Amino acid sequence: MVDLEEKRIREDVESLIDGDRVVNFSDSVFAFAATLLVLKIDLPIIDPGVIANNFTSELLSLWPAYFANLLSFLIIAYYWRQHHALFILIRKFNSKLIWLNILLLISVAFLPFPVDLFGDYPNAPAVTVFYSLSIASVGYILLAMWLYAVHSGLIGKNTLSKRTIQYHTWTIAAAPLVFTASIPIIYFDHVTAKISWLLLFVALIVINKVFKGHNKRSEVGLGPV
Repeated sequence: MVDLEEKRIREDVESLIDGDRVVNFSDSVFAFAATLLVLKIDLPIIDPGVIANNFTSELLSLWPAYFANLLSFLIIAYYWRQHHALFILIRKFNSKLIWLNILLLISVAFLPFPVDLFGDYPNAPAVTVFYSLSIASVGYILLAMWLYAVHSGLIGKNTLSKRTIQYHTWTIAAAPLVFTASIPIIYFDHVTAKISWLLLFVALIVINKVFKGHNKRSEVGLGPV
């Protein structure tokens, strides 16, 4: 009797969760993190008397910060797109999923800090490892959300093909796996490790090739792969 009452209370609480508010709040956090990246680029300190001669060289010297911000913006946009696709598929919400989403948003909002460190110390192995782990952690939390939603029946599992589930699983997992795999390389050659991050784009191309012909428009509303 007590179990039935607890189940009824839990269902009543979950029925009050507004999916639109969850999505809107999540979009705001992603937008905040992406915007904050630009604000984390330090202004060059140039003596007014030599600004005409040194301005260009000082701007070019900030290229590690530009690289870190551009790469991180693309990664945040990538995670936002996967988050968007996941929430289109979700048919109902529960407290566990909401808390996983909050954990995800905390990790996203934290990203400008490791990005700033990486921009200032691009050749320090410890900083690069910290940056890679920060990027990967967002992906692993998002992957956990997706797998939880699938196995908990929150996405209408019976209405999705196995191929659709596999496609989203591999697409979400691509970034955290690439950044995690780069960590051992950092201690041998940090340049090679950074170049290995480009494998993310290769991995996404391969995933889309493997799932070529799989049309998500009817299931996700995002158009064909």
